Amino acid sequence: MSIILAVLLLLLVALIVGEAFERVKLPAVVGEIITGIVFGPTVLNLIKPSAVLSGFSEISLFFIVLLIGVEVTTETITRNVKKAALFCLTSFIVPVIAMIIVTAGLFKIPTQTAVIVCVASGIPSISIISVLISRYNLLNIEAGRVILSSVIITDIIGFTVASGFSNPSKIVIGVFGIIAFLIVLFLIDFQIRKHSALVSHVFESLRARERGEKVVFGIVITSGLLIASLLEFLGVTYVLGAFFAGMLISDVVVGEVLQGILTRTLRRLNDSFFIPLFFSIAGLSTTLPDAQLAVLIIVLVALSCVIGGILDYFYARKSLRFISPLSVAGILGGRGAVGVVIATVALDAGIINSNYFTAIIFSTVITSLIMPSLIRGRGIEQVSETFPT
Repeated sequence: MSIILAVLLLLLVALIVGEAFERVKLPAVVGEIITGIVFGPTVLNLIKPSAVLSGFSEISLFFIVLLIGVEVTTETITRNVKKAALFCLTSFIVPVIAMIIVTAGLFKIPTQTAVIVCVASGIPSISIISVLISRYNLLNIEAGRVILSSVIITDIIGFTVASGFSNPSKIVIGVFGIIAFLIVLFLIDFQIRKHSALVSHVFESLRARERGEKVVFGIVITSGLLIASLLEFLGVTYVLGAFFAGMLISDVVVGEVLQGILTRTLRRLNDSFFIPLFFSIAGLSTTLPDAQLAVLIIVLVALSCVIGGILDYFYARKSLRFISPLSVAGILGGRGAVGVVIATVALDAGIINSNYFTAIIFSTVITSLIMPSLIRGRGIEQVSETFPT
């Protein structure tokens, strides 16, 4: 099958199936992954993984993560950092440590592989959780902002850990490089906000010129590629670079009008092309699990849901108001893009094999089907109406 026909088939069916999943209030990502599984060697064997499709996947991944970064600001993190950090512990760090101990001990998985598998399977995904927060208008209350902040911190930690363990020989350089980069990032962000009027005026002047938006978009994309290349040089995945680059692009930098145009354009491209294509291609590399792998998947899902869910429930009950603790646990149980991104990068780097990739995909899909169902009928709609924008 030609590459154009393969992309057409994957994209068309992934869009349809993803939309069908959304209609029944399930993550579209799940349907898109299933599309790849069905068309791939596991079921119909119509489309096989290839170097060209991997290239499409990497480009798609860059734009997906760039938009995630664009929709996040350093202010979102710093404003709710204390409560968010504790939710990071309950929803990610503690469950993942337990998962690593159990999987490495019970299944005799090498530590490096166990870390990647457990981090990818247990990491809350900003792509899924931001959709849930937006759907229920939770950014209007403190609880929603705290949840979003915790997921941002979690995803940064997850990307960093995965990058370090994907290349152990450069883990020290990589970790220090990321810390130094974060310091520089916040300093640059501080200076940009300090001189926000001047910076936004420069971008607005560019936009006012003929083909000005083209120039601005070019600056954003090339900046993302530059930062991604810099971190890759340090031994860190380019994914983290794209995320950080996006964080610097806020309405303070480019102005509200340009920020809106940039975000809407990237979101439309992602929703209609990059996201369904990336996840359907990821599905191509997924095989049906055998009995032993099925047990591993069950253990990963159980530990992630039970430990994370219980800890999130009790901490939410203690620290958050105007939202059901069970709903908080359900929202923070959302898995999706970030876990699959980490799995894909690790598979391409040869850190995990196709069996462990399958375990990550299936555990991500199953957890995303189980946990968000907890928020149904919990009165979140009424809460959001009590606190209008």
